[in-house]
Amino acid sequence: MNTRHAQIGQPLSQQRYMSSAEFSELHGVSGVAVSARAAILLHAAKRDLIWFIQGMSLAEGGLKRLARELVETFSKRLASDGRKLALHHGLSTVPTLEEFLVDLCINPRIHFAAPGEDVDVSDIESESAIEQNPALSKADFRDAKLFYFRDIIGALFEFKARRAAKIRQNFQLTAIGKKIWETLDYALATDGMVLLDGLEGRGKTEAVKTWCELHLGTARFVSLKGITSKTTAFREIAKALGIASSYTRTATEMQARIEDVLKRSKLLLVLDEAHFLFNQSRRMYSRPELIDWIDTAVCNCGVGCALVTTPQFIVCMTRAADQVEWNYRQFRRRVKRWVKLPASSTEEDIKAVARSVFKKADARTISKIVGYALLSKRDLSAVGDVADEVRAILGSDDLDKATIDHVQRAIYEFLLPSDKTFLEGMAAARQTGTKPFRKPALALPAEALQEPQARALDESSVARRGIVPIADGQRRRAGNPAALVAA
Repeated sequence: MNTRHAQIGQPLSQQRYMSSAEFSELHGVSGVAVSARAAILLHAAKRDLIWFIQGMSLAEGGLKRLARELVETFSKRLASDGRKLALHHGLSTVPTLEEFLVDLCINPRIHFAAPGEDVDVSDIESESAIEQNPALSKADFRDAKLFYFRDIIGALFEFKARRAAKIRQNFQLTAIGKKIWETLDYALATDGMVLLDGLEGRGKTEAVKTWCELHLGTARFVSLKGITSKTTAFREIAKALGIASSYTRTATEMQARIEDVLKRSKLLLVLDEAHFLFNQSRRMYSRPELIDWIDTAVCNCGVGCALVTTPQFIVCMTRAADQVEWNYRQFRRRVKRWVKLPASSTEEDIKAVARSVFKKADARTISKIVGYALLSKRDLSAVGDVADEVRAILGSDDLDKATIDHVQRAIYEFLLPSDKTFLEGMAAARQTGTKPFRKPALALPAEALQEPQARALDESSVARRGIVPIADGQRRRAGNPAALVAA
């Protein structure tokens, strides 16, 4: 790979070490440049750190936010006058913290050690860097340090650990979430492919996103929600990896760079809404290219992959097998764990999530929220809906101000009427339909719309007042989905 150098004192540029104009499209550190840098690092913790920084650069606020949080967290490590200190050491320019973070991620000349790294491997890493960049020499290498920030590398490792602890503390892990985390841990440890199959509204996506935030240095979360083509799928993956993905980029261009970065980095690719990897029409005319790509370009290259989906996935898989004679067994044998998640959260889990969202709510308010979640049959998503409506009523995101009156207004004035309108609309649409296999919608129980004074919404009455979920009237083609899973 070609190398481009800049004169000492010139502004830092990612093109300095990677000769490509595509970096101008990015809003974070280039995944292509980081993958080349990470390839010469021998310690897994060091690779984890620079991919963590790169992941933070792609998040909201980017490296400016990371630099600000580092300063706020480790203010006692900052020198009062960094410029004087730099001049004392003979430096004419002082890089900003943000510039230092970019340099750490992409500059092959910088040495740093991870906590617990007893053996000095800097010479070996230098030799690897020179092999990749022949223009470099031994005299070019230096230790990673900032004269105005004491032990910046130690601070970065500590910041990463503190951030992970805070994420764990703020996330309420349910039984479903625990199963998800265990499966993703397995995929990461084995570099294998797993599939998580669960109903919507059970907190599946939030659990997956939180796990990926905890493993930002080793995994990337990609949502495929609503993709309509191979190009849009590759664009979403490229964005998550920090690869140029503007609308001028073709699917072939993005695919080649994605494969290169995944092979070098071995980042676990976590694909949410994975059923969109299939054509969503009821009639298929060609084999599922994206599934075949995952089989060959991802799994066959030792890159871990996790597919997070709903029961739609097996329906689409059956169609492909029946309609285009797609050999699903090649895909199935690569899935090391096919995990069926529980159909619903326990009442205790729903209570725990409600308490974590409405932290200052009393027991009566929590009971009201849990009652609606059980009554509506929408599980944890119902708790989120109540929270959204209460925020709208308050005109604020601070749910600590919420009272039982706010919760009751949210449920009886907005959510239950919305549920009723939806069910009635579905019933009317089915009555006017002509397809005989469709089942009639069940009506919303009348007592569900009573005012709070007329009825108490609590757990003891939920069993008698549950909204029966709309039956799935989708006709299935020939083929047994269960057999595909078991094959």
